[in-house]
Amino acid sequence: MQPKDKIMWMSDSPMLTTGFATMSWNVMNLLSKKYEGHYLCAHNYAGQLLPPGVTFTDGTKLDFYVHGVGKEQYCKDIITQKIRQYRPKVFGILLDTFMVYPWFLNTDTAPAKTLFYFPSDGGGGLPAGCDQILKRVDMPIAMSRHGQKQVKKVHDINAEYIPHACNPDIFHKVSDEERIKLKTKFGLQNKFVVGCVARNQGRKMLDREVKSFALFCRDKPDAVLYMHSDPKDPAAPFDILKLISDLGIQNRVLWSGYTFWNNVTYEQMREIYNIMDIFFLSTSGEGFGVPTIEAQACGVPVVVTDYTTTQELLIEDGQSGLPVKLVGDLQPTLEHHPSEIVDGTVMGNWNVERGLMDIFDGAKQLTKLYDDAKLREKLGKVGIRKVSKLYTWDAVNPLWEKAIDKLIKWNYTITSKKIKIEISYL
Repeated sequence: MQPKDKIMWMSDSPMLTTGFATMSWNVMNLLSKKYEGHYLCAHNYAGQLLPPGVTFTDGTKLDFYVHGVGKEQYCKDIITQKIRQYRPKVFGILLDTFMVYPWFLNTDTAPAKTLFYFPSDGGGGLPAGCDQILKRVDMPIAMSRHGQKQVKKVHDINAEYIPHACNPDIFHKVSDEERIKLKTKFGLQNKFVVGCVARNQGRKMLDREVKSFALFCRDKPDAVLYMHSDPKDPAAPFDILKLISDLGIQNRVLWSGYTFWNNVTYEQMREIYNIMDIFFLSTSGEGFGVPTIEAQACGVPVVVTDYTTTQELLIEDGQSGLPVKLVGDLQPTLEHHPSEIVDGTVMGNWNVERGLMDIFDGAKQLTKLYDDAKLREKLGKVGIRKVSKLYTWDAVNPLWEKAIDKLIKWNYTITSKKIKIEISYL
């Protein structure tokens, strides 16, 4: 039997339940049906080479080799060595571009063709200088339409588009009877649950989440905020427990018990989404928004800051939620150029513009859904249909197969005397 061609991928360790890890092991399981898959753990796994067949307690199997990180984070010191040893046809990366900037620009990846599956979670363009990363690889792939449009407008980069996905066998709406049982299990019977799934890191701006909820719940004694987050997360930019105490809503905010180092199962996540009456996120920008589509798949209407990917996830292809406007009357365009002065944003790390959610409008949108059960049901049904059509693995897998096939067949012809580069497909 002729040996398979090889594919190599680098991202968060597949042992984690981060968005990057979940997307990566699903993509690699797909590609490993045709290719021999090799996965470089960018961090969080330092150990021996694991062969295909590693199985989690929930039955999930990894159909590819798992390589531990080297001495340096993001495999900086072993990428070239691994590529030369295994000679993959394609070397792909799913990370934030700033994580590999600038050192990846000088990393030897020959003879592999390269792709970067990238997020863009703010306005004004990619993190400062990181457009060079996308220009260095053979195929940039945006995980959102927002990112695809933005890099074209701001950086004149042509990128493919493949959205993230979720598994509808895991993330789906349970029956009304099961939902009542789940609410009772969580001690939330007869409660109106506003839910949030997010780490308390600066980009999520969870202070605005809590403040907006505090405004919303003043005259709604049955309303609670259920946080699937770690209140002691070391990435936290502020003490969220103190803020909640200062606002006097300690008895209105509940925690799932999640800690940043201790994962929960996908089945537990389905339960968490299904106890929610509304999914609410005060984010300053998302590269995609996996919790948003997971909530939608479970029939939960969503309320999210109107910035970056919100329009495509909530409004386009059917309205499944209510966007929350930014602070200020002038709303920035999603792909605005840094030279354009806009209101409603703040400058974040790497010169990325961050959307500042209007907490009063957030409370207004929550109230609108609280008061209208029929609207909640309508938006929830649209969310289920939208995810089923656009954001399942059945919908996304053919896009990955097509992209990898296109990249492998990409042929370069360089004529040095004329300084001419021709790109063709075999």
